[in-house]
Amino acid sequence: MLGVALWQGGARADEGTAAAGTKPDLVKQANAPISSILQVRLQDTYQPQFSDLDGEGNAVTLSITMPLPKHRLLPLPQLSLLTVPAAVSMPGSSTAFGDVRFLDIAVFQANDYAVWGVGPTFVFPTAGRRETGQGKWQAGPAAAVAFYPVKWLVGVLIQNPVSFAGDSDRKDVSVMTVQPFVNYQFGNGWFVRSQPQIVFNWRNGHQQLPLDLGAGRVFKIGRQDISCFVEPFWNITHDGPAPKYGFTIGISLLYPGFWGS
Repeated sequence: MLGVALWQGGARADEGTAAAGTKPDLVKQANAPISSILQVRLQDTYQPQFSDLDGEGNAVTLSITMPLPKHRLLPLPQLSLLTVPAAVSMPGSSTAFGDVRFLDIAVFQANDYAVWGVGPTFVFPTAGRRETGQGKWQAGPAAAVAFYPVKWLVGVLIQNPVSFAGDSDRKDVSVMTVQPFVNYQFGNGWFVRSQPQIVFNWRNGHQQLPLDLGAGRVFKIGRQDISCFVEPFWNITHDGPAPKYGFTIGISLLYPGFWGS
């Protein structure tokens, strides 16, 4: 979760616990696109059927959320997210590496239950095959806002990288991604979540609007905090070839005490 109030020793000790050794804020942090605790996330997204394409797709993604407390590098707290598409398969294509993405947000506290942030986002043309990347160096603005009253986490993350260099044979890129996120926790670590990524291409006007709804749990194995979830999705509108539906399975290793108290 975007949060300044959570820098004191990782997750804040709210009243009650979600499970033995699991605090409610840890559940929120585990489900935020970027959070103020160190996380190592592994996700697999399977797409069994596409529109206008024959075949199936799959993407295995490794991401690391690394927070920096204020004065560690800058006067403001920073939340960064490194996303590595380690194995991407498209219909009719072999599996290859994808384009690496990096996001860094400076965080501002609005009140006790709301924060916002702004910063840059980058895309690096590291794809191993033409089909799994865009072939362009990209940079652009990013912004986020989050509200986290009691059992809820609600917010949105917006990114718009724009190409400025790269393969001259590839089209220029300017794509805005709007990622609303909603999370509700039931207790004992259980939660439901939704994090669709709405895509709009400024160059050609194409868009993609998915719907998703997932469920999972935060729990401990020994001293290690872990979050797992399953999240089906459906593309209700899109332009051009796109997955008709699919599902994502994710597991995260959570380190709320990484920076100490």
